[in-house]
Amino acid sequence: MRILKIVSGVSVCGALVHALQTAKELHRRGNEITLLTRPSSWIIEPAQRAGVPVRTSEMRRHTWRDFREACQFCKAHGIEVLLAHMSRANNFAVWLSRLTGIPAVLFAHSHRAHFHWRMAAHVIAVSEQTRLFHIRCNRVPPQRISTVHGFIDPERLGVPDKGTRQAVRAALGLAPANFVVGVVGHIIPRKGQIYLIRALPEVVRHAPQVRVLLVGREHPPKYGVQMRHEIERLGVGAHVLWMGERTDVPRLMQAMDLYCLPTLSEMLPLAMLEAMWVGLPIIATHVGGIPEAITDGVEGWLIPAKDPAALAQALLEALTNPDECLTRGANAHARVERDFTVQTQVAKIEAILQTVAR
Repeated sequence: MRILKIVSGVSVCGALVHALQTAKELHRRGNEITLLTRPSSWIIEPAQRAGVPVRTSEMRRHTWRDFREACQFCKAHGIEVLLAHMSRANNFAVWLSRLTGIPAVLFAHSHRAHFHWRMAAHVIAVSEQTRLFHIRCNRVPPQRISTVHGFIDPERLGVPDKGTRQAVRAALGLAPANFVVGVVGHIIPRKGQIYLIRALPEVVRHAPQVRVLLVGREHPPKYGVQMRHEIERLGVGAHVLWMGERTDVPRLMQAMDLYCLPTLSEMLPLAMLEAMWVGLPIIATHVGGIPEAITDGVEGWLIPAKDPAALAQALLEALTNPDECLTRGANAHARVERDFTVQTQVAKIEAILQTVAR
């Protein structure tokens, strides 16, 4: 197939990594895929390294030149289907589809009300809960939306050598006895990190060896300030390590004993799937698409959102049951290997694209 993949994200995030991995795998499977993205996007360099041709556009909705250039490219290269990720790209794709007659397939990574969902030839939701949202709230006809769960690329995560865990923990100043809880994602209210902080006093009272790694960019900064005030108020500063935004998250995960996601709203987070692949047991809230990957008592613990007491109880259960942690971590890896890898999921995406293109 000849595919134009349109991606509007600039800073690295789960949706942009998903878009990159999809493009690389479609290219590996023999499709003629070109990536159209904004000039400053993070995705450009890794896509080019993987052999995926890249074109740039600001994708302005009210500038005819951007549409004209994209139309000319589609005609010259016989593009058969458009595949778009993220809001600006989705909007650009549906209007480009109207101008060229080429069907547009949109990825639904979020829960947002917008007219462009109904203009698409097809929508691919990254979780079943996301699919149901778009049917209900955006009136997408059920026959024009499918669920293809998010996924990880095992090659991106690599296979660390036996000394990686000890080396990373030593670099972070962690003692062998520390039980390390990892939290990966932007430091934003929706991710709910503050509820983990509020759970810590009860956990520390019984298990002072616990340490929390907070990995991610603070956005907006005032939420980070609120978090720091709460840490100081509760007296748990010695148990929290602020890592900021990192490019070596898979390596940092080697230092963790458990992955925690106290989020208030979520589709199917990439970082959680990566933690599962690494073999970490998961404590997460029972929201969004998370229960589609985590079964309570099997791959981890599912708890209510905004409930520090329930979170503290789950953490203490994990801390005091190392064998159970190992079992659930192994189950988490097996679940991702079976259902959430780039090879299995992109094959499903490719089949949808072929059907739409026909």
